[in-house]
Amino acid sequence: MTNAPFLLAADIDGTLLGDETGEGLLKKFVEQSAHLTLAYITGRYCWSVLELVELGRLPRPHFICGDVGTEILDLDDPSNRLGKQYIAQVSPGWDLAEIYRLGVGEGICPQEFDLGQPRFQAGFYWDARPATLGAFNERLSGLEQVYIQASYDTYIDVLPVPLGKGNAVRFLQQHLGIPSQNVVVAGDSGNDRQMFETGFKGIVPANALDELKAIACQPWHYHSSFPAARGVLDGLRHFGFVNGAHAEINHESHEQAEWANKTAKNSCASPCSTHSC
Repeated sequence: MTNAPFLLAADIDGTLLGDETGEGLLKKFVEQSAHLTLAYITGRYCWSVLELVELGRLPRPHFICGDVGTEILDLDDPSNRLGKQYIAQVSPGWDLAEIYRLGVGEGICPQEFDLGQPRFQAGFYWDARPATLGAFNERLSGLEQVYIQASYDTYIDVLPVPLGKGNAVRFLQQHLGIPSQNVVVAGDSGNDRQMFETGFKGIVPANALDELKAIACQPWHYHSSFPAARGVLDGLRHFGFVNGAHAEINHESHEQAEWANKTAKNSCASPCSTHSC
């Protein structure tokens, strides 16, 4: 296990939550890892993540990157200067109203944000037809500095290019001065795609959706045979950030997990060249 500082940037739902045994192991691991900087990179509102921490479902992180990585909250700085620096990158021309006007069409309608429209995330529901997504991309093709991603065959997010889950991780890595080889991302759906386009080490738990497995196929992407948090801990062990005794993951053999990882990689399709598959 390395004693060098490292950053774990992980999605929450389906990645860290969803496996009760793994959740307990994760909390123990974080408590015992003095060299770890933990960041949650999620589609949730930041305050929603804080509620999970208060309820004991998640260990306290150093950073929360909410609203699909378009907001950063530094839990150690009440003034959140880092979060303000992050969103200052967005062009003054970012226009949610125009994105919604262009985006709505056949098979596409605006997403309902019951608790308030995020500042830098335009959300849509779609019918999962490739032609619908293609037409959507075409309608928005005249806009500059937008990143489009589809997930769950249900959602489309449109984000300003400087922001997003992957860009949030890059921003944190540069701010912290942690070497890129000591940064690990983890996710379970197409919503996490941008994190796996960064070149950082990536962990894909066994329960991940095919939409992510199909694009997370680089040599530095590890496909665990274990679900959710156990899969993340297994991936950290694979990359040398935690030893077996520390992770305490119960399985038949580490060799079996390695075999499952190779099998998953061999079944992957080539990474997509567009924002959304």
